[in-house]
Amino acid sequence: MALAVRQPGTDRSQSVQQGFTREGLSYELSSKTDEQKALAITELAAKGESFVTTHLDHLIAELRRSYSPDVKEAVCKSVMAAGASAAPFYHDLANLIEDNDPQVKYWGCLAIGSIGNAASGSKSRIRSLLQDPSEAVRFGACSALGGIQAEDCAADLKEKLSDASPEVQGAACLALAKVGAVGAPFAPIVAQKLAEPRSRANALKALGLMGIEGGKHCKEVVECLCDDDSETRAIAASVVGKMSDYVRDTPNALNRILEIARDEDGRKRIAATLALGYMGREASVHKELIQDGLFDDFEEDADNALTQGGCTTRMPPSCRKAKCAASAALGRIAAEDQGFGWETAAAQVARLLDEDDWEVKTCALDCLSALGPRARDHVDKVSGQLADEIFIVRAKAASALAKIGDVESVSLNKMADLLEDSCPAVKSAAALGLAELGDDGAEYSHKVFNLLTDISADVRAAAVTALSRMRDRGPYFASVIAQRLREQEEPRVRIAAIEALSALEERAMSFMDLIKEQQRDEVPSVREAAQKCLERLGQPGGYRDALQDRGDEE
Repeated sequence: MALAVRQPGTDRSQSVQQGFTREGLSYELSSKTDEQKALAITELAAKGESFVTTHLDHLIAELRRSYSPDVKEAVCKSVMAAGASAAPFYHDLANLIEDNDPQVKYWGCLAIGSIGNAASGSKSRIRSLLQDPSEAVRFGACSALGGIQAEDCAADLKEKLSDASPEVQGAACLALAKVGAVGAPFAPIVAQKLAEPRSRANALKALGLMGIEGGKHCKEVVECLCDDDSETRAIAASVVGKMSDYVRDTPNALNRILEIARDEDGRKRIAATLALGYMGREASVHKELIQDGLFDDFEEDADNALTQGGCTTRMPPSCRKAKCAASAALGRIAAEDQGFGWETAAAQVARLLDEDDWEVKTCALDCLSALGPRARDHVDKVSGQLADEIFIVRAKAASALAKIGDVESVSLNKMADLLEDSCPAVKSAAALGLAELGDDGAEYSHKVFNLLTDISADVRAAAVTALSRMRDRGPYFASVIAQRLREQEEPRVRIAAIEALSALEERAMSFMDLIKEQQRDEVPSVREAAQKCLERLGQPGGYRDALQDRGDEE
């Protein structure tokens, strides 16, 4: 079932899909088969927090009356998409962990864990599931206890590090890391789980969250850059970045990364290159080694048995292609190292824009964007990508030009033309890019203004943000931006409007009542944006009062 984009000015609570209202959703859930219901709910979950939140009442109502494991699983996936927004319904989800079906118990645990501390009332029941005969249920129980940050369950989770199932051991590792400081002392035991492939990925993630105690095992983490599994290598690279201080001060670990970066196996070279990139400024002295990867033609197949079977998605280009990995690594280092001496790297990265591979181009554009003004000599090449046939290349090019700056009128006109592109992502990138180009970009504010009525909520949100950043012209759009709060807009657009008004400061004072109204919104991220806005505008206590009002109403 195709999902629709709501036209501006319609009630945000009414739109689910093309020709599909809240009433329509209620009808679907009351008249279709369980299989059809589960499919519809799963597709709804894929739309994210703000989309799911406005329909949670119908979904939970269906959960209460359904006996179908498929429907229960689908509702749990929706709750996981909604996150903390589902807190008012956690009691209904807690009932699932007493279901007779182990798979339902498993999904119930994951759903409760996604809600966070607000679901801590179910802790005792979840704790009992650590002894469940089902491996999946024990896994879910560990995940839930980590999600609700059950500090007093650290000892119970520590016992699960010896569970018969390596997957459960991995879940226990990650849960111990999430419960906070009480879990950090178990880092040595967690590090031992790196020896088992089935627990390795979660053990890596756990060590990355365990601060000093996790950093003591950086050498073991570095060895995982050579793992046969691509996802594990990618996780290891990111964890190395979290441990960069410890890696830097552990010669054996750093030297091992540099050795792997020269390995004859291209998969290992990519992993080591990414690891250096995640280390940021700490690896800036090794950027020449990383630059060698810009000439490395190694590529790992994007598809394997798992991706073809629909079990997992493709790894990103930076994890599959050496040139992309090098571009990504240099970009991360450049973002932290704002110094000079990047001329050679910028030229070599810009050369990749001549490639036919669009994935290589997008990674190169990201890197040039991170280099900013240091890539000014390559503006013309970047500008040439604005006409690329691949939409994401056009979008990345617009963003890169904005970061590089000093754009000539010809390139500005090309960027402005992208405001009428057929792709929402390109229009959004062009609007935000023009806003970053100062007075030159502000000359096109009238064209950006027209995007406020675009069919795409993402484009409307980008237009709101862009108008607020149009230098001296921004304040004059305050009332137009505030209008997004009066109309029943999509949450992402209202969040953009609140943040824009916050940035406009004095002009926002005229719309204080509108901003305060957003503190009663059903979407937590909207309420949070309103709180931050009021605090910035010197309105303390408003958020607390709004929460009290919501409690009284309930």
